[in-house]
Amino acid sequence: MNGVFVVTLEEMQSVRSQHSPWPAARAWLVGLAELAEALRTPRPGADELAEARELLAYWEQRARRLPRWALMRRREARAASWLWRERVRDAERVRYGPGLRGAAGQLAVEHRMPATVVQRGRQAVRLAAYAAATAATALLLVLAAAAAVVAEAVLGAL
Repeated sequence: MNGVFVVTLEEMQSVRSQHSPWPAARAWLVGLAELAEALRTPRPGADELAEARELLAYWEQRARRLPRWALMRRREARAASWLWRERVRDAERVRYGPGLRGAAGQLAVEHRMPATVVQRGRQAVRLAAYAAATAATALLLVLAAAAAVVAEAVLGAL
């Protein structure tokens, strides 16, 4: 064979046998199937989760409802709501799983976000309100100072 290279069909390897064309899609579908199966199977923490949510709502409402002068009872209510928020978080993790997959599963099944996300959202709103109040107060102080300087300049020119 004078420099001619002949390949027969039996010698060629199949491209399909080397690797799957869509490994990422296959992994995603497997994960989606596992999530669907996990959501379909009843978990033992369902009753605990309902009870923990009920008690968390009670203690949060009690903390809001108590008068400002009832310091010890408000402190007790805040401590109890923190304890029950942790129990709700643990029960949600047992029932739906940890991480983003668990949060997505809970959102899909119950149409509610996990308790930790709700609490952090409340904290973010409270922090934004404090920042806005601080910025508004600072702006009012700057405007009052500017008005005082202008008034002093006008009265000094007379």
